[in-house]
Amino acid sequence: MDKHKPTFSATERELLNDEAASQAPQPDPQRLDKSGTPGKGPEGIIPDLQSRVVVGVFDRHENAESARDQLYHNDYSGTDISIVMQPIGSAPETPTSHTKAEEGTAAGATTGAVLGGAAGLAALLIPGIGPVLAAGPIAVALGALVGGALGGLVGSFTGLGIPTEQAKAYEEAVRGGGIVMTVRAADQEAADRVSALMREYGASETASYTEEL
Repeated sequence: MDKHKPTFSATERELLNDEAASQAPQPDPQRLDKSGTPGKGPEGIIPDLQSRVVVGVFDRHENAESARDQLYHNDYSGTDISIVMQPIGSAPETPTSHTKAEEGTAAGATTGAVLGGAAGLAALLIPGIGPVLAAGPIAVALGALVGGALGGLVGSFTGLGIPTEQAKAYEEAVRGGGIVMTVRAADQEAADRVSALMREYGASETASYTEEL
């Protein structure tokens, strides 16, 4: 036995082990605590892999409005629901060759529209598409992109968790006069209920996707 090595009683060893354990780094409990918003942990640390994005395409504005109202009645909020559509009776889509001056004017008008119409539809001018009305998270995303046209509607749809190929199809639906509604649902069961509600209120097609990381 090493005569220079200190010896400890069982009680002393237990106290030393407890002290070492108390000094060890502790996991941040906030990293495991999911917020009430499906698909997001605190500050987006942990995605909820059960969360789904439900998309419905409507041909009639009144049907989309009725579906939205019913979703509100079922405790979905404006932060869960996005709507994008062309204004009723809007002119054909704006060609991509329109001037930078027009882009700048659209960007300035958009900021005020998004801030002033947060509770309803914001009026936006998207280069290459023309005027659209948008509400919910997609309105904020489009407001940030207008002026640079960084992906336009496709980029905003993918930002909601929709795969790129499907996002392109939804952009075409908007170009063709359709109303595209997206809803963030907590899980597949909730997504199925939202899809059924959309179809009940006249959606011509529905689909749901797992939010991409």
